[in-house]
Amino acid sequence: MGYLAARAHPRPAILSLAHVNPPLATRPHLKQFAQCLGLSSLILVMNYGDLLGGGADVRMHVPFPLVGIALAQLADIFLLALVLFAILAPLKRSRRAHPWSRLAVAALAPPYLFERMRQLIPYDLPDGLIVLAFALWGAILLLLLFRFNRWYRELMRVGDAVGIFLFLFACASIVQLLAVTLWKPGPHQHAVVWATSPQPPRTHPKVVWIVFDELSFDQTFGHRAKDLALPNFDALRAQSTLFTDTLPIGSRTVKVIPSLLTGHGVDDTRFTFTNNFRVHYTGVHGWHPLDGSQTVFADAQKAGWRTAAVGWYNPYCTLYAGTIDDCYFMNLDRIDGDMAQRNSFWHNTYNPLAQVVREIKAPARADKDSCNVDVRQRLQTHLDLESHALQTLHNDQADLVFLHMDIPHSPNIWSRIEDNYTTFCDSSYLDNLALADRVLGKFMAELRASPRWNDTTVIVEGDHSWRIDIWNWLPAWTAEDDAVTRNGFDPRPAVIIHQAGQTNPATDPTPWSLLNIHTVVEQVLHNQSVHF
Repeated sequence: MGYLAARAHPRPAILSLAHVNPPLATRPHLKQFAQCLGLSSLILVMNYGDLLGGGADVRMHVPFPLVGIALAQLADIFLLALVLFAILAPLKRSRRAHPWSRLAVAALAPPYLFERMRQLIPYDLPDGLIVLAFALWGAILLLLLFRFNRWYRELMRVGDAVGIFLFLFACASIVQLLAVTLWKPGPHQHAVVWATSPQPPRTHPKVVWIVFDELSFDQTFGHRAKDLALPNFDALRAQSTLFTDTLPIGSRTVKVIPSLLTGHGVDDTRFTFTNNFRVHYTGVHGWHPLDGSQTVFADAQKAGWRTAAVGWYNPYCTLYAGTIDDCYFMNLDRIDGDMAQRNSFWHNTYNPLAQVVREIKAPARADKDSCNVDVRQRLQTHLDLESHALQTLHNDQADLVFLHMDIPHSPNIWSRIEDNYTTFCDSSYLDNLALADRVLGKFMAELRASPRWNDTTVIVEGDHSWRIDIWNWLPAWTAEDDAVTRNGFDPRPAVIIHQAGQTNPATDPTPWSLLNIHTVVEQVLHNQSVHF
């Protein structure tokens, strides 16, 4: 009877739902794709996180539009979501495979996401402890599945809810990435006639202010490694004043440089979507707009000096446009996700996804490969900056020249062993310090060849010291770095000042704020006696 009843009243075919009400049939797939999109956005958030909220920290330091970068990030999110969906959707149709696929996602997704975002944790966790924690998590899931199934089902429902939350996160991320495509950068270069056409020799006094980013006093002069030769720093020191107890004014370039240019300590900054720069001065209430009119460049122009700048990291030609006559800014450094502004859209789309695969197969090798990309991009930045800096000095038409160089800041692009540039992540801070010495030698050769040499003041400084706590956990850190930092962090940036006509060395051992450099420049601009 049961068989006959079933024949008399057959169950409707499952496929008939597609004919009766298509939305009901597709809704589970839409939900699963939404969850895959959310998971994809979280997996890749370390690549594009700095672009969220307007992306000010990226926008302020790049010379070109971010359209290609943002679109490549969006493409990656959707492509990875499609891959996840293509894997999980067929499993959902299988009654046997679906429960196990859900268990696999629940067991593997949290540890993988944690590992991807591990660098956001402000303290180190031993690898063994992490492995133990996630093994315990997997064991708990299995225990719930086989012994406390009701709790396991509740946990899976929570997982579904988390998936919907991640979808909302993905939507918010997508909207913000699309917004970044609308941003238009300011100019990264402008020049005047005297900088681009033949001119008679200039006879005006001259100040050349050179910032070597992250130049440490301790490694350059205080406790120099025995096998590190810095002949050009030593030659300049023989005709300059060396400050042996310089007090830093900050640890971030974005704050230190405005402090030096204005003479007022800056403890916070904001860079708007319309490229306006606002700063918070130490001890002063409120936010204040900053442009060139409040800087030493404006004071130089008022005193009849020609101004020029070649700089890295900070967008000098945008921030101080009206007061720098001849200006060039460049930064071709790697952007998170192994992207670069000059790469093609397809290259920028492929690299982050390939990196995800490498991280799964061989995490240590993946980190090293990413570091290699960092080195190669920085090398492009450096060669470009050095060329423009040398051209500015060779022209010998500017009176106040500000040069902000990318070295010896990590990543390290020079090899003392090869006595040449490197494209691999295998060099140390000392290698980059040797490169800084070579670049200083080239700069000084141009300055000494000028008829204005005897009227030239040269300032060489670091904006801050070598911040070992930032670098000592990254793949670029070497055994040599570890060896020369065993005594810990030394906060003193290097400062050397050669006064016009100075021929003998001098040393100032007193505590001396880095901010005093601004005063020295102002004294020279106004033809006053320089007092340290």
